[in-house]
Amino acid sequence: MPGVVRASAALLLLLTLAQPSTADCCRRYVRDVKSLAGAPLHWDRRAWTRFAEGTAAVAAIYVIDRKTFDAVQRNRSAFSDDFADAVTPFGGSQAWKVSLVMLVAGAATHHENLRAAGRDSLEAELWAAGVVTPLLKRTFGRARPFQEEGSASFHPFDHRFQSFPSGHATTAFAAATAIASHYDDWVVPTIVYTIASGVAISRVNDRVHFPSDVLAGALIGRAVAKGVVARHGRWIATPIVTDRAIGVVITRR
Repeated sequence: MPGVVRASAALLLLLTLAQPSTADCCRRYVRDVKSLAGAPLHWDRRAWTRFAEGTAAVAAIYVIDRKTFDAVQRNRSAFSDDFADAVTPFGGSQAWKVSLVMLVAGAATHHENLRAAGRDSLEAELWAAGVVTPLLKRTFGRARPFQEEGSASFHPFDHRFQSFPSGHATTAFAAATAIASHYDDWVVPTIVYTIASGVAISRVNDRVHFPSDVLAGALIGRAVAKGVVARHGRWIATPIVTDRAIGVVITRR
């Protein structure tokens, strides 16, 4: 229930602040739902290749899940536990809060890029961590490491087993990808991706996920965020005047 309330509140705020009119908001997000739901039907060869590469990467990590997990546990320390305690919330409530703050602050100050970054990250988190990953968790029904059933234990459609994919990694990378997409420098992307990576590592450190769980979650979060940002991109025409020519440079943001 808290997750439903949070998602509903986030969507309500999104509809209120993202567009100047409620009608525009509703049309915008209805289009987004249709686009995201039917995206695989419109993938080109490049998109399918990326999907295959991501699936292969997850499968490769799955093969060495136990060994990798055990290596992380052998190197676990008081420092890694403290780090995990500090960074893990950014794969949950803190990520939502950061996105909401960016959205509200951008709307209040009329800073379009800040508002867009908050809006896109919030929507990416909503669809990736609120819809896609929960469906896959229930479908695969993988046992968590602390349940001591091994890395190859799956119980499809059993709500007691929800290790694959990682919801925290999904949220962290959805937020990081959406925010980073709105900034051209290296500072913001470095910060957000470092935090997201820390969240993923911490979930393995805390014995709640195997490495392939967090990799799958990260790929889902990134893919959904890329789709959201691409749909909301804007074409910008910049006049160029030199002593030799006059023209226009068109870029997509």
